[in-house]
Amino acid sequence: MNIKTLKSLYPTSGPTPLTATQMISLHLYINRPHGSEDSLDPHYGPYISTLPREFDSHPLTWIVRSKSGTESGGVTLLRYLPPSVHASLVKLHDRFCQDRAAVREYLTANSYISSKYDTHLANIDDSSTNNYVWAWLNVNTRCIYYRLKASKEDPDNLTLCPILDFANHSPNGSHMTPAPSDADIWDTAPVKPIGKGFRFLSPADVSVQEGKEIFLAYGAHPNRTLFVEYGFVNKSSGEVEITDGEVDVQDVVESLILDHKSGVFVKSVLEDEGYWGDWTLYCSGESAQPSWRLITALRLHCLFVSNNTIHHNAIQPWRDVIAGKREKISDGNELAWKESLITICDAIVTKAQASLDSLKSDSAEYGHGWLPGMRENIRTLWREELLVAAAVKQRVTRGDDF
Repeated sequence: MNIKTLKSLYPTSGPTPLTATQMISLHLYINRPHGSEDSLDPHYGPYISTLPREFDSHPLTWIVRSKSGTESGGVTLLRYLPPSVHASLVKLHDRFCQDRAAVREYLTANSYISSKYDTHLANIDDSSTNNYVWAWLNVNTRCIYYRLKASKEDPDNLTLCPILDFANHSPNGSHMTPAPSDADIWDTAPVKPIGKGFRFLSPADVSVQEGKEIFLAYGAHPNRTLFVEYGFVNKSSGEVEITDGEVDVQDVVESLILDHKSGVFVKSVLEDEGYWGDWTLYCSGESAQPSWRLITALRLHCLFVSNNTIHHNAIQPWRDVIAGKREKISDGNELAWKESLITICDAIVTKAQASLDSLKSDSAEYGHGWLPGMRENIRTLWREELLVAAAVKQRVTRGDDF
């Protein structure tokens, strides 16, 4: 089910064209099964009937319900999310709202479509039924990349695919990998019928025993992305050790920079040079480090903390570093930004530990259904932040280079 197989059902011309996500979610929205019944859609009813019947445990459902004043289910878990995760969830909600608005506008302009379903079709903005949330999340969590357009970057290159959409994610390598199509190899518009040449290959070094589950890797995403987009996380190896992790430190670093008198100027320079935001800490195996973007931002911040004069001429040494003309601004600047990094790590560890303690003390509040599992996922997010920040601090304090 994709924008090409559905285009005969929904006119794509006129003032309200739909993207692939909007068109597929519209079709699911107006053909959602009632309760335990099968979908009545004459085109894709049997397939739609196999889709998940609800997404109550997904964070997007929580934030949609919270906007309507509901305080049930996972809504109360929103207050426990790490700031970076909550910020990512807000961005996902913005995408959802944009698509919902586009579908609403489309149905208004093409009233004959909705009139066929008026007897059972709920208001698209009705958060109590979550019909459109259900439809949109089926698209967002189950669609896979499939080349349909001339450009491989076209956002409409996606499809719902029966059976394949049952494949769960594994962070430890997938059992199958999509084989490149002729369109991918030659970077041209697809010419074959839909579905022809859609093949998956098994890696040569992977074997699957009979009766075992076949996994698919959704991508090299951090837990923050997996939680927000799909509603799950890769579990860490334990309370003490972690092999892989990523922490977004936007909130801490932004406060650090803007709380200084030079903050507004530093922010403007970083924005002009493309280094504002997307600051992270990484941990992979035995290695833990800040991202280059974070190092670059901290170098500029510390340059002005140690300099009472705020003007563009003062940043030339910093510009030389990012241009590769010199290794560092000065020995003092290197010490300063690493001290700032330690401060950042300490703030993250303190906040993470307090949140873990709070989640532990409130455990009785989330003791039924899927709530304990999602609460544990949030604990995993905080535990990852704590362990990654602690690992980065350890490397800084022992004098490792980055």
